[in-house]
Amino acid sequence: MPKRPWLVTLLALTVLMLTVYNAVRFWTVLTQWDFLLARMPNPGVPYIAATGLFWTLGLAGVTLNLWFGFKWVRSSTAFVLSLYLSYYWLDRFLFSAQPRANALFVLGATILYCLFIALVLNLPGSRKFFDRKKRVL
Repeated sequence: MPKRPWLVTLLALTVLMLTVYNAVRFWTVLTQWDFLLARMPNPGVPYIAATGLFWTLGLAGVTLNLWFGFKWVRSSTAFVLSLYLSYYWLDRFLFSAQPRANALFVLGATILYCLFIALVLNLPGSRKFFDRKKRVL
């Protein structure tokens, strides 16, 4: 079995953190449903529960793809993380109660994260790891 490159491991752990965040978000909504329902404006508690579950499952798949280096990892990772970042910005603009002062900082962080993802998925060591995994499976 080929050794996983350090940056692929780092990306997998980063995606795992997003997965855990969304799982905690989903679990919190389930355990505090009545409390949140009484105090939550639009889009509401079902929206938070549905998106929390959706992103937990989707990002868990990306984490497993990165960890095991399945053959479709590069395209699936780019696709799901692009969807997640799009969701984050749409959610921020459509459902945020007030404009946030840190928008420029978060935009810069988003761009840097996208560059990091592209770099990790396209480095020669990563490509070699994913290509070897194709032949092994």
